[in-house]
Amino acid sequence: MFKRLRLTPYDIGEIISATLLAEMDYNQKLIHCQEQSIAKEFIPSTKTLQEPGRLLERIALQFTIDSTRLRDKSISQMSELIFAKTGGRPKQLTFFTSGSTGVPIPAVSRFADLEQEILSLSRLFTDRKRIVSFVPCHHIYGFLFSILLPKALRIPVEYRAVLPGKDQIKTMVNGDLVIAFPLLWKKLGKLNCRFTENVYGVTSTGPCPAENINNLQKQGLARMTEVYGSSETGGVGFRHDPAYMYTLFEHWKKSGDSTIERTSTDGTKQLHTLQDNLEWQDTQFKPLNRSDNAVQVGGINVYPSRVKHILMKNQHVRDCAVRLMRPEEGERLKSFIVPVDGVDLAELEKELRMVASTELSSHEKPGKYDFGPSIPLSKMGKLSDW
Repeated sequence: MFKRLRLTPYDIGEIISATLLAEMDYNQKLIHCQEQSIAKEFIPSTKTLQEPGRLLERIALQFTIDSTRLRDKSISQMSELIFAKTGGRPKQLTFFTSGSTGVPIPAVSRFADLEQEILSLSRLFTDRKRIVSFVPCHHIYGFLFSILLPKALRIPVEYRAVLPGKDQIKTMVNGDLVIAFPLLWKKLGKLNCRFTENVYGVTSTGPCPAENINNLQKQGLARMTEVYGSSETGGVGFRHDPAYMYTLFEHWKKSGDSTIERTSTDGTKQLHTLQDNLEWQDTQFKPLNRSDNAVQVGGINVYPSRVKHILMKNQHVRDCAVRLMRPEEGERLKSFIVPVDGVDLAELEKELRMVASTELSSHEKPGKYDFGPSIPLSKMGKLSDW
């Protein structure tokens, strides 16, 4: 019998701590971090955070509470206050995802739907003895796998810093379920260190190349589970082998090529359009390519993926990212270019602007070109702003 899940003040404090830690610089983390969390007596202020008011508003929005009630309170006081208001079962939780502008976009999930997903996920890991999580729990992926899943499986969880050293692998034990993301898995694989017998892994937040998974399994990882989903949908499907298709979780069904329908435990239904084009076989699917949503420039829809395709034609461009400027930067697209070695950047920018003037419309032309050795990524390996 599946037991209804309930957040504790400790869980809520860990979520608040993860939110604050993500905004601290390295020195502040050294001062205030205790193991992988901030001391529960910590009170957010301008002495430690650039915009504590904005972060309190984000925390308040996540738990649907008045942000003024969180002012001048410690993490412990905030978590107790939120627990008292929600009873550990908030009707909804808000998570944040970076949109085309790089500004965090709120995505609301009903707590009952998150609980429904964990019921499906827990069936995949019934023999696990411990969860080791490298994913911050204020993100939906980290929340599901390092807050709710341990409760459903009734096993302990250990939070670890994203430090890909050999000790991270050597200290894993038989029966562990390791929660990480593609970039970290890639770095762990490069260590060429043997995993303890019977250690499982989970990866999500973006594609994990098959060669990386195969490499980890050659080093002893017993099984890797890929979870496909988003902040808006939560988990949609899973697979245990990169050679196979994903299987839809039972609460989802296909509605269109890139549209799926969720049936919640109360019988309500909701349609979602995914960000990828999918290939289907009954209840199994495979992402084919990203169906980038249009962004508006001067009131006109433009597609960053098309602009990237045009810029990548240049033989001196190794990689490229295109996104909408933040409001304070302007109202046009901007591009980040990874050049091949030894290229004159001024000359390359001149070439790219010339190509843009002939092959792109006025609304599609990037207003700014930045250059660097690699595309900017967050600590979780996702495209970040620049």
